[in-house]
Amino acid sequence: MECFVHADKKYFPEYNWFEKAISYPYKAPTTSFTFKNGKFYQGIHISLKDRVPILSIGSNRSPYQLKNKFGVKENLCVTPAKLYNSVIVYAASMSAYGSIPATQWPCEGSVSDLNLLWLNQDQLQIMHLSEGLGIAYHYVELDKNTVTIQEDDYSGPIFGYISTRGGYLFDGNEPLRLKNIKSNTNTHSSINEYEALNKLFLENPDGQTSLETWLKIFISNKSKRLSLIDKMSKKSLLPKNVPWKILDLKVTGNNIY
Repeated sequence: MECFVHADKKYFPEYNWFEKAISYPYKAPTTSFTFKNGKFYQGIHISLKDRVPILSIGSNRSPYQLKNKFGVKENLCVTPAKLYNSVIVYAASMSAYGSIPATQWPCEGSVSDLNLLWLNQDQLQIMHLSEGLGIAYHYVELDKNTVTIQEDDYSGPIFGYISTRGGYLFDGNEPLRLKNIKSNTNTHSSINEYEALNKLFLENPDGQTSLETWLKIFISNKSKRLSLIDKMSKKSLLPKNVPWKILDLKVTGNNIY
């Protein structure tokens, strides 16, 4: 089996704080990949039985972010998937590291190229905390037949995370799609993370003259970031007729939100 190199800058770049913020949702292989015994492999090299499949819509698609959350010594696997009748848009939120994160948005006829992250129960608890469960994201069960899995014959439930605040309305009356997530539809305009953050900066300059100095304020000061998120909530939109069911779930521990 092919072993990728951990130092490969394509999947494990050495970003500074600003590069990390503007590079979201990071690069991801189009094939399945596995973290196993401290190594990074192409393909499926652990059993997926008894693991929970999570639809990865943003940075959880990427080896870079999974290494940040779990390290490479945790055994986990990612497989390609297609999401139907939803696109991936910018949420009305900002992460602790300064990115505007992703959320799923209903869009009839669309197909998006994503992947599934297969987690054991302990890893799932870590993921819940990293997603700010109940604060930034709801944990949901996706409607059957909205996701097709490649490279595995699993037919059980698939889960995901949906923004509690919905999509952010930069301009117009629809959220903007993440440019780096491939979709077959052009019904939603798309921009990259740098462009999204720059738009948000120009809307709320807060006396700053550059995106970098502005963004550093919100990364270093949680209360200011939460205040900005409250402002963003006033320009947010919740989706209607959603193809998922919110699960009532409580988690203990310190979330990073």
